[in-house]
Amino acid sequence: MAFFGFKDLSSLSNVDMTIYSYVTQNNEKVAYMRVRDIAKNAHVSNSSVMRFVHKVGFSSFPEFKAFIKNKGNGYSKNSVFNFVNKNNFPINIENKISVAADFLYQADNIILIGVGSSAFLAGYTARRLATLGYNTNTVSDPFYPLSSQLHNTSNNALIVFSVTGETSELIELLNNFVNDGDTTIISITGNEASTIGKMSRYCLSYKETEYHVYHYYDLSSQIPAVYIAEGITHALQDKSRK
Repeated sequence: MAFFGFKDLSSLSNVDMTIYSYVTQNNEKVAYMRVRDIAKNAHVSNSSVMRFVHKVGFSSFPEFKAFIKNKGNGYSKNSVFNFVNKNNFPINIENKISVAADFLYQADNIILIGVGSSAFLAGYTARRLATLGYNTNTVSDPFYPLSSQLHNTSNNALIVFSVTGETSELIELLNNFVNDGDTTIISITGNEASTIGKMSRYCLSYKETEYHVYHYYDLSSQIPAVYIAEGITHALQDKSRK
């Protein structure tokens, strides 16, 4: 009963072993079957199937099917929990985060910018940095008069979230700061070679397939960007402890 990690074989009847044999030999099909389908194909009753499910340690039939679908390996290749791994980032991402954090540690003002779903990440990161004692602000309106607000200020950092790095409104906003010696642009983007990536002094990039529905609604995963934002937070927290 290794497929299920079940060891008390003596408690299983001949009918149970018949069901086990059918399930393990047809696991890809079983994952999408109903109780009655398994019962019919294994030549047993519906109640026998449910008794077997409970005997091998599952509280419900859906839980049993989920395990079969993943073939007992915890998570399948296409599991909803396989959001991100080291392949989503360049090999030197930790060094890049460290260098950006060194600059942010000395910054007087940190403005976090994003539109759409990226705006939520900007707000989330701003709150975390504010918790560490940094002077932060969030801009989710690309037409916000940020240039006027930062007039006569210095040592500013703009952290820009953009999946594509090609949002025209953000590019127009950042154009006001590209040659500004008092303001440094840091981008967190899925495209290092993008316009925003090239406008930045520090580009913290990741790899993530862009995904849109209905042509323009963006459903691309933002989790790699969250990882980078968390990396910045932890790096600054470590500096604060020293």
